[in-house]
Amino acid sequence: MSEVQEILESLSLEEKIAQMFLHDFVGKEDLTPQLIEKAENGLLGGVIFFSGANVDNLEQLHELSRKIQEHGRQSRHKIPLFITLDQEGGQLSALHRGVTIFPGNMAMGFADRPELAAQAAGQIGRELKYAGININFAPVLDVSYDSRNGVPVADNRMFSPDPRVVSDMGAGFVSGIRDAGIMACAKHFPGQRLTERDTHHALDRIDYSMERLESVELAPFKRAISEGLDAIMTHHAIYESFDDKPATLSPAVHSYIRNTLGFTGLVISDDLIMKAIMNMYGKEEAAIQAVNAGVDLIIFTGAGEWFIPVIAGAVRDGRIPMERIDESARRILEKKFSFDIGRVAETKDFSTLEGDRISLELCREALVKYHDPHNLFPLAPDPQQRVSVVLANPARLVMSDTVNFYDISLKTEIESSGHHPYVKEVIMPWNPTDEEILSCFDIGFVSDVLIFTTVNAYRFDRQLEVLRQISEVAGNREPRRPLIISVATRSPDDAPLLAEYSDAVIVTGGITPHMITALTEAIFQTGYFSEKESKII
Repeated sequence: MSEVQEILESLSLEEKIAQMFLHDFVGKEDLTPQLIEKAENGLLGGVIFFSGANVDNLEQLHELSRKIQEHGRQSRHKIPLFITLDQEGGQLSALHRGVTIFPGNMAMGFADRPELAAQAAGQIGRELKYAGININFAPVLDVSYDSRNGVPVADNRMFSPDPRVVSDMGAGFVSGIRDAGIMACAKHFPGQRLTERDTHHALDRIDYSMERLESVELAPFKRAISEGLDAIMTHHAIYESFDDKPATLSPAVHSYIRNTLGFTGLVISDDLIMKAIMNMYGKEEAAIQAVNAGVDLIIFTGAGEWFIPVIAGAVRDGRIPMERIDESARRILEKKFSFDIGRVAETKDFSTLEGDRISLELCREALVKYHDPHNLFPLAPDPQQRVSVVLANPARLVMSDTVNFYDISLKTEIESSGHHPYVKEVIMPWNPTDEEILSCFDIGFVSDVLIFTTVNAYRFDRQLEVLRQISEVAGNREPRRPLIISVATRSPDDAPLLAEYSDAVIVTGGITPHMITALTEAIFQTGYFSEKESKII
């Protein structure tokens, strides 16, 4: 009899159910006393870390994870605990101090270099290994396909509108992170679409045909499975080609995962607390239906006190078959022991310099020169000329967003790299008031060279009003002044809107410290923008 089978047969119903739940908590030094008791009694299967609640820096997370696993070793079966978080890179990096902040998926998709995706994921994996993380909720394998049909792109978490690019980059990411000994969890199956209906707040209903899903949304997941993908996270939208239930709760979706795709890894729910689920089912019914549908590992923030008794009660009164619990518990134990997750690395098996090198190379390859009719780059402004930056506020725009934690300044980068001795930089809100528009206009008015960045100006169009006013003044001067370099730092949909008022337009696919370095190099030093057909916006 295998070790997994021996443990499974000796676990109580409650202990099996505990393996199927990821507990959230608030604390950066240790588990709460209640969770310590659960862990030592075999009633804690794993935890999920969130940036604000649990994460400060790499060393702190290393120590927290070490303590958590030690608590688990006090239980009678000494089953190690899942310790999980979202470390996608770019827009969503829960851990951002002491590690490399890689560009996000859109920028990586612009680069279209799967070998660099694998290198980046390998670095992320080794960093997470030291932090004690054993499941990374990445990569995002959603396809921004409908951007071809004019649906706006609100964030940078999707690699590309091209399923081939998503498949290649996603496969590279899965390969790299698994090679570092970390489980990769691809999301959001069967493919989140571009929409303003964020399932954190509302239900999305998708009427794509199965033929469309097979050729677009599902293709990257099939490729990732072939690369040895360990886990899949489900989405909460309804896909009418399967049935009339959100995918997480859909037996048809789970049957497709297991029987059609032949996937044998873990299926993990996205957080069931989202309104797309709660508004339809309520908390207890949602949890029961998720288990019955086929979810192995459930994320349900705030459910820690009632989850085990509710699911155990549903098993005992016949609403959930015991076989369903055993099936998931076995998969979970097999993954835990095959990855030896109970050991937190004592030493660092990575180089931050190497991480910086990979990240910067990806950023350089990602930059898109959308509009430059006069071949302006590289610029060489005279030290006496006024160089200014209007920097659109790089802050949290959606629920899944950590950009507000990054230190972003073009002024600092331009000055420290010696491209100009003094740069004036102002922060422009997403939706500036009349007074804020005037304040930003003043900076442009007195400048010889202006770098003007936007964050989703297609939606927050008062950013464009600042640029329009500055451009109008520039056009009335001889020679034209200021020279306007506009940069779309989030949605590429800003680019055509900026071109009307700008001498040049650049698209970054996201904003991180290394992207600021690469952008500064391209504007003032190298003039390099990698030309690839997949970058067409």
